[in-house]
Order: sequence, then structure tokens, then C-alpha cells
Amino acid sequence: MKFKVIIPIILFVFCICLITILVSFRGSPRIPKAIIVDNLRLDKLSPSGKNIPFVNETRKLLKGVGVEVEYVGVENVTLEVYQNLAQYNFVILRVHSGMLVEGGKKIICFFSSEELSKQKFRKYSDWFEKNYLANASLELPNGIKKSFIGVRPNFIRNCLNGRFQDSIIIAMGCNSSFNDSMARAFVNDRNALAYIGWTSDVTVNHTDSATLGLLKSFFEKNETIREAINKAPADHRTGARLTYYPDDKTTGNLRPKEIIEQLLEKKSSFISDLIDSFSWVLLITLSASNWLSSCYRKFLRKF
Repeated sequence: MKFKVIIPIILFVFCICLITILVSFRGSPRIPKAIIVDNLRLDKLSPSGKNIPFVNETRKLLKGVGVEVEYVGVENVTLEVYQNLAQYNFVILRVHSGMLVEGGKKIICFFSSEELSKQKFRKYSDWFEKNYLANASLELPNGIKKSFIGVRPNFIRNCLNGRFQDSIIIAMGCNSSFNDSMARAFVNDRNALAYIGWTSDVTVNHTDSATLGLLKSFFEKNETIREAINKAPADHRTGARLTYYPDDKTTGNLRPKEIIEQLLEKKSSFISDLIDSFSWVLLITLSASNWLSSCYRKFLRKF
């Protein structure tokens, strides 16, 4: 192969490697992602699954604004799913939740779908000892109580893989915002923008309809968190209301639709910058190869 052919190839490969290194350090912006975690069917009564109206309409709504949506059904709501929540911008927890009473304090706990057996207790003994996990008991229609592994605020605080970035958490289960014990773990310790949940027990039909209405307020009407929460109806059977944490002006004025649009703009800008970079690579490669070829010819003439 002639030297003048080898030169541009070497330069081009070098520039590609340089761009790859720079991109790796910069980090590629992610497409906005949402996850629906759904294990309400654990009680053998509540509807769950990809095809129920709430899930279908939520997926359609989020995809319509450019958000990728992942669904995790009742059989697959494991501790690993909870550990990986930080990779999502919208976390919709359609899961059973309850309260633990310890030392006079009430602590919110989310249910996983993993049954608490002796084998599982031994497997996660360290996490149980550190109060990351709990015995979450659920009463079934036949009156029998069944135990599952429960996720405590300390699990969110200490066991998640990474921190949230531009993320909003919607906890659809009972008492998910009875107090701020779980909200603080997501927001104060893991950097979520906001945590939304119910102040007391809530019926399945109401949490589905109210949460879907909340999402429509966000993404169809571009309302702020405060505006959407104030419009959300209380459960007429239990009196449960939606609330958000932290209850401050900054959080209340957040517009989830604009957050998603900004993430999409970053992605678009990144791709545009990458294309521009490759254009510069070609220009630099051609210029450098011409210069090296000229130097090579001058060198040969001397000999």
C-alpha cells in the first residue's frame, strides 16, 4: 500500500479514537426513561398486567412525549428492580406499601414480590440486620397472611445503584406519603427531584384514576406539580390525598413536561455535536494527510 494512502487511514483512526475517549468522559445523554413497577396483584384481587387500562394509557401518554417506558409485572418485582430505579426519570410504583412501627415511629415500607422464606432470610441476612429490609405481611382474601420482603427507606438510602438525575417518583400504594420517611430517602439521599404519594389507605380504582389524571395534567396541560396535585381528587372512601415532597416553592413549580423536553433537547444537541465532530475529523484528516504527503515528497527529493 502506498504511503500517501496509509497516512489518511492512520490519521482517521487516531481521530476516531480521540473522539471516542472524549465522548466517554463526557457521557452520552440518555433518552428519558420511565418504569412502571406493578405488584398490586399480590393480594389476588387487584388488577395488574401490561394490558390493564392504567398501564396501557400511561405507556401511551409517556411515549407520546418521547419517554421510553419499561413495565415490570408482579412476578418480577425483585430487590434488584428496586436497586436499579435510579436509571429512570419517571418511577411509577404501583406496589403495595404499608407502615412499620418501631420505637413509636412509623416507617413506610414498599413490598417486593419476593416471598420471605427461610432461604431468602439467610440470603439477605446482612440487609435485614442493617434494617434495610423488613417482613412485609399481606392478608389474602382467604384470611391467610403471607410474608414478602419489604423495602425500607434505608434500602433506598444505601442500596441503590447510583443517584437519580432529573427524576420524579410517584408512589401509588397505601400510606406512601403518610409521613416523609420514604420521601426523604429518595429526595434528600438519592437526589430525586420530587416524591408523590398518598396520605393514607387508598383504593385501587382511585389510585389508578387519580395517578393517570396527574400524568395528564403534567404532559397534556403542562401543569406544575403544585397545580396538578391541587386538582387531584381525594379518595371518597378513605379520605386519602396526594401530596408531594419536598413541599416547597421550587418543587411545586416544577413542570415535568418541560423537564422531559430539556432532556430530549440535550440528546438532540449531543447527536448534532457528534456529527459536527466527525465533520471536523474528515477535514483535519484530509489537511493533515496532504501536509504529511508534502513533507514525505520533500524528504524523498533530498535523497
